Amino acid sequence: MAILYPPRSLLAKERLDYWSEVVCATYGLTTQRTLSDTPFDGRLSANTLGDILLTHISSAPIEYQRKQTNSGVEQFFLCLTLSTEAELEQRGRRSVQGRGDIVLFNSAEPYQCRFPKGDDQIVIAIPRERLIQHLPRPEALVSRTLESHSALARLAGNMMVEVLDTGPQQTRAGERLSGALLEVLATAFEGAFNLADLGHSSRHDAQLMKAKDFLLANLEDTGLDLAAIAQAIHVSPRALSRLFAMEGTTATRWLWQQRLQACRAALMKGPSRSVSEVALCFGFTNMAHFSRAFKSAFGVSPSVFSKQQ
Repeated sequence: MAILYPPRSLLAKERLDYWSEVVCATYGLTTQRTLSDTPFDGRLSANTLGDILLTHISSAPIEYQRKQTNSGVEQFFLCLTLSTEAELEQRGRRSVQGRGDIVLFNSAEPYQCRFPKGDDQIVIAIPRERLIQHLPRPEALVSRTLESHSALARLAGNMMVEVLDTGPQQTRAGERLSGALLEVLATAFEGAFNLADLGHSSRHDAQLMKAKDFLLANLEDTGLDLAAIAQAIHVSPRALSRLFAMEGTTATRWLWQQRLQACRAALMKGPSRSVSEVALCFGFTNMAHFSRAFKSAFGVSPSVFSKQQ
């Protein structure tokens, strides 16, 4: 397991600034505010499992806030609380977690989380298209606490702890192990919450899911534009734009994000295909544009990323 923080030598006055850099690099851009006058300290370690990232983060009392929607790749965080008190707010819904509780939120959307007695949690970062294979409607579950008194919640929490300690896994083993973990987590959430009661069957949600499913099934189609997508799901282009606008994005931007994520997942499987073959397979025809977009989303060029696998 890689220790991302603390480094071997760091002055006390430099700790919070460096912590901010490491947290933003790991979880996305946020602002931080300490909730204690004591000198700051923390610890962050990470492990990869297929295409998901598992981290263990702990620190002095702190608050994190994301104020703007991220136009990059959409990821969800599943968080197992190990501290005595945590608070999360997203989409106007505020929830409180205690030790052993699990909560889900979208890291690309605005949110605020507070740890008044200190942060200690295991966080799983999951690409949206991977999560919906197990939990089809994650948006309905953001900032809803899966409480530890549920037997399935305890099983899921124990699995998160055990999987974090297994260390990095090869691609095939990692995908199978992460799939088993996500299936248990999805079963626990579905057992605790009635998705129909949370708006799963609403017309808006059904249309948005239909649009996203269509796009995921046609990532390679270079002819997709707003009109073509709208026609495929039998809505007007204006109505389609409104569906995605309510999530802070557009249909075409969401499509490009999923294409980038699909390319990343394909490159993670090793050098069986060239970078250009992967790009063309998922709808990219301009290699220079693809390389820039990939590096902007993941911090490294696709050719370098491929060589690292």
